[in-house]
Amino acid sequence: MKALMRRVAMAAARLSWCWLLGGVLSAAIAAPAQALYPDRPVRLIIAYTPGGTGDLVGRLIADALAPRLGVQVVTINQGGANGAIGARAVAAAAPDGYTLLLAGNAIFSILPHLSNVGFDSTNFTPVANISESQRLLAVRNSLPVTTLAELVEYGKRNPGKLNYGSSGIGSTLHIMTEMFRREAGFEALHIPFRGSAPSVQAMMTGDVDFMIDTVVIQHVQQGRMRGLAAVGERRLPQFPDLPTLAEQGYPNVRTSGWQALMGPAGMPPEIVDILAAHVESATREPAFIERLARGGVEPSYRSPARLAEDLREDNLQFGAIIRSAGIRGE
Repeated sequence: MKALMRRVAMAAARLSWCWLLGGVLSAAIAAPAQALYPDRPVRLIIAYTPGGTGDLVGRLIADALAPRLGVQVVTINQGGANGAIGARAVAAAAPDGYTLLLAGNAIFSILPHLSNVGFDSTNFTPVANISESQRLLAVRNSLPVTTLAELVEYGKRNPGKLNYGSSGIGSTLHIMTEMFRREAGFEALHIPFRGSAPSVQAMMTGDVDFMIDTVVIQHVQQGRMRGLAAVGERRLPQFPDLPTLAEQGYPNVRTSGWQALMGPAGMPPEIVDILAAHVESATREPAFIERLARGGVEPSYRSPARLAEDLREDNLQFGAIIRSAGIRGE
């Protein structure tokens, strides 16, 4: 009888161990893939052509994420259609954290109001905001104005004579400048270009009268054009004596111009949290901040929840402006 009881006890113990082992194996098999994330290179699609602010931020964040994730982060420029081409590629990708998008707010808050681009902000998962562009309103040196007030007065005295450049129809810079012009109450023709660089070149040759952009900062510093107002909540560190638009009577001009990391809709929250934590860490790193500053950009980390809220607010704000101004896509 004792021998029989020992055999029963040993069988029960083996069965318990089998159950335990089976449970562990089942849990491991059922564990979500994100528990091992990342285990291969990550693609970062930059929705812009090389050389602009978005390209700079995308390459910097890729360099910062690679050692933190422990895998290669491959940057791919897919510019065109004001960022819609790159955005569509990411929206159609698997939501596994291996295909990400670097894009500015215009892609989600402006483009869908201008044309049928095939997506809106609901097709993406907000991961983290990375940076905010510093912007400056500048005029060509040959324009006979030296202050913002003189520019407005000149525009009112010469209806239809002024023009302004932007990086394209429906870009943040286009909408922002149109907001200012409408607030100031003067007429000016919009001349869109395919990117900031040709717009700046046109202003230096005298074909464009004024514009708002990040890339004009360095040209104002070098005396190639004249700065009239900082476009943002704070004065620019490069021009501490130059007042903002708000300080000069235009507090309602929306100045948002951020660059964010996004993924396809449906990304697992665990992966989003991993990426967001690494972005936040990078935006606090002095070397990263310094490299951003060289391109006229400052760090501006926002959590996934805060970024989602900002997307909703920008979408409402810019949509109302576009409808009011009758702006149409290309």
